[in-house]
Amino acid sequence: MSALVSIATPMFNTARFLPAALDSLLAQDYPHWECLLWDDGSTDGSGAVAAAYAARDPRFRVLGDGRNRGVSASCAAAMSHARGEYLAILDSDDMLEADALSSMLAFMQANPRLGMGYSEYVEVAEDGTYLAPGRRFLRPYSAHDLLVDFITYQFRLIRADAYRAVGGVDASMPVAYDYDLCLRLSERVEVGHLPKSLYRYRMRDESISHASRLRQVRASFDAAQRALQRRGLQGKFALSLGVRARHVLRPKDASSKGGDA
Repeated sequence: MSALVSIATPMFNTARFLPAALDSLLAQDYPHWECLLWDDGSTDGSGAVAAAYAARDPRFRVLGDGRNRGVSASCAAAMSHARGEYLAILDSDDMLEADALSSMLAFMQANPRLGMGYSEYVEVAEDGTYLAPGRRFLRPYSAHDLLVDFITYQFRLIRADAYRAVGGVDASMPVAYDYDLCLRLSERVEVGHLPKSLYRYRMRDESISHASRLRQVRASFDAAQRALQRRGLQGKFALSLGVRARHVLRPKDASSKGGDA
């Protein structure tokens, strides 16, 4: 099991969180990986953080020309430099469990018919403390149900030949490029679910803001509409746009608690 795994990590002004993401790669129990760090024109020192890790370990490769392209274009550009047989994406503010790569790789190699595998994930607060298990993977996977829910959310491992066969990440998408990619993969390859939590998704205030959420929902809806057309189903089904409200309960800091009762 010595296949190379290429991990794309686009980054834009995430210097606060980037060390935790990269440390989670250094902690992997599977050593054969490369991390393609694409700096999307950061102004907060993210590039310097990435460069320090690259100087420490050659498996980190810092890429980018200093221009701000957007997350989709940055991910596509990073992936164009991938040398691995398997591909993955690690957002620059998230983290992997120490056995993420070894577990997913063993799963994919035990199931050679699969073009993509996905695991389960947990949600953590901005400071990294555990919040709750993820929910998207609770719906059993089917290519049809993927039209209405991003079941294959995290953590995904994709065979490089499958990724290239569907054209890779669409650099023109503003957001939801990963959902669009999964939809296209679901139309060409078999997809499998590993029932194990391998990814920690950080719930940042800016990522769950109303404006950010609406932008994500709109782009996801557009991706699903295109998938409906590719599958020739627009005459049988119609998608409607829906936004689900969700409340997150977080523990307060000791400093924010009231006085004794």
